Amino acid sequence: MRASLLIIFFGFAVSFSPNLSAQSIQQLRIAFEKAPNDTIKLNTAKQLFGRYVYSKVDSAIFYAEQVMALGETLANPKHKSTGVQYLGIAYTIKGDFEQAANYMQQNLDYYTRIGDSLNMAYTLNNLGVNFLYAEDWLLSSQNFLQSVRIKEDLVARGAIGSKEADLASTLLNVAITYNNQSDTSQAAKYFTLALNEARMVKDSLNAAKAQNGLGNLALTRKNYEQALLYFKSIEPVFAGQNDLFSLGKLYNNMALCYAELNNTNELMTYAKRATEVNKEIGNEQSEGLALMYLGLGYLKMNRFGEAIETSAKALSIGQGLNTKALMAGSYKNLYEAYAAVGNYTKAYEYSLLFQQTDKDLYSLERAEQIEKLSAQYEAEKREAQILQLNQEKALQTLALEKANSERNLLLALLASALILAALIIYFYRKIALSKKQLNQKNAELERLNKTKDRFFAIISHDLRSHISAFQSSGRLMKHYMAGKDTHKLETLSKELDKSAHNIGHLLDNLLQWSIDQLHGYEPKPQPLSLKAVALELIQIYEPQALAKGLSIHSTIDDNHKVMADRGSLFVVMRNLLANAIKFTEQGRIQLFSTIEENWVVLGVQDSGIGIPALMQAELFSINEQKIRRGTQNEKGTGLGLHLVHEFVRMNGGKVAVRSEPYEGSTFLVYLKHA
Repeated sequence: MRASLLIIFFGFAVSFSPNLSAQSIQQLRIAFEKAPNDTIKLNTAKQLFGRYVYSKVDSAIFYAEQVMALGETLANPKHKSTGVQYLGIAYTIKGDFEQAANYMQQNLDYYTRIGDSLNMAYTLNNLGVNFLYAEDWLLSSQNFLQSVRIKEDLVARGAIGSKEADLASTLLNVAITYNNQSDTSQAAKYFTLALNEARMVKDSLNAAKAQNGLGNLALTRKNYEQALLYFKSIEPVFAGQNDLFSLGKLYNNMALCYAELNNTNELMTYAKRATEVNKEIGNEQSEGLALMYLGLGYLKMNRFGEAIETSAKALSIGQGLNTKALMAGSYKNLYEAYAAVGNYTKAYEYSLLFQQTDKDLYSLERAEQIEKLSAQYEAEKREAQILQLNQEKALQTLALEKANSERNLLLALLASALILAALIIYFYRKIALSKKQLNQKNAELERLNKTKDRFFAIISHDLRSHISAFQSSGRLMKHYMAGKDTHKLETLSKELDKSAHNIGHLLDNLLQWSIDQLHGYEPKPQPLSLKAVALELIQIYEPQALAKGLSIHSTIDDNHKVMADRGSLFVVMRNLLANAIKFTEQGRIQLFSTIEENWVVLGVQDSGIGIPALMQAELFSINEQKIRRGTQNEKGTGLGLHLVHEFVRMNGGKVAVRSEPYEGSTFLVYLKHA
């Protein structure tokens, strides 16, 4: 996987030239050994690191350690941090991702301590690349997006220029993260953002890389004409930069497009170019693919001898690298070429090898599907076992009821002799029951009265605080306008928007609570698609989530429908989603659905600050003690979860929560299956 990544590291103090001649490198090594002072020696070590990092990573690590040690000797923290940065990058390329992350975190702590925001952004990008190599998509995207936010803030404040921020590079890395997860829509979005940013700052190389990413997405969708438009436009850029690595891959992709479009002349042109470039830089895998396409071109031109010779070379490289796709394509070329020249023995042998290799490829693609089917089978198996246990329990209940009936008949005969005593006991119990019911009603009235008092105390406090905020903001706005302080006006407008959102949410909940308390809300159950309601709410709350750097994902099954009142279901999901955003600082919010017995279970999971165990017992009641502020100091009322509980109960369902402090929370809503 690593060879195919279009990753972008930041913060190199030297220009990397991995194709430098062996003689030039030897001269640098001699200069390093004979350096007259530590400053010259340090600068030479930096250059040697740049020469070795993509070819001899262990040598690169040695010179990175020299940079770090010389930085300490010279008492220069910046030089030392450069050495630490080089070590992080080298260990990423070597594949020791844990060690790389340790070095990068050291640098991040240092830049945070001295308040160097730009280098913080660069280091966060490098951490993202490290986790991208390690295939930890969540940590990768988190670090990239945090780097983007810091850079955008620096540009917005005028601390640095757009070109210096190099925002396009980090946006490219975000796109690559999504592309590795097969999320093509998000990948296309960020490739496009990177392209627009690169064009704005006239960064032709990153613009070309973004177009290359969009071309690869078009290639994945088999839109070969569109892919070629992207590839042709960026060929001069890679050639002008002498970026042979990118050119080799680009020519291979263009050869593939022309092969699918049956344009043999262009196929041969770009397959030959790809072969020459990849051979020059020693990229065996790309050279093998180029030879495979070249063999296919000879085959289409009926030059069967050259097709056999070229495809055999491609096959040899594929076998050496154990690349199934390259082997399968070469086998296919060979059996078709041998069949064309009448050597049916060879053709048959290669056709069998092609079928077996192609089957192996298909098996790899199907492995994940099989794993999912296996999990589904186990779930259905468990469900069948539960159904069987329920049936056995039902039979036991019937037997018990029969025995009880026989016993009740005997008791009835005895009861006839005790009618008088029973009447006395009946009236006594009736009086006691009436007294008990009266006490219960009094207790309920007292509880409702206390709930009302707590409710209005909370609401009046929050309304007063929000209204006071608006009043003070109005005075500040007038003052800032008089002083033409646009920066403070912008900050104030964000706070006003946040206050307006909070008071709107508070009033929505207040209205729903009031209707419920006055018994004016009558649920009207109907079959509803959980996914449709969720998507509607995600559209509403996604801007709020993005403002905090969060992502909202839904894996709710299309077929999961519930019997519920639409209005109350909307209130339930709205409050759960709003709470998840409020109490999550970073990460993602996941909406999902499952089937448990006769229930459809809606889940809302976050990676937030969690809920203490003592607070969970009072979570769904109106109680001032359980009110907490969100991760950005958002004020809550405690009313939302109370509404969730009441509206789920009115729809014949139930709600549960699973949470640990600092490990996120999952709310589960059980509703009737439609």
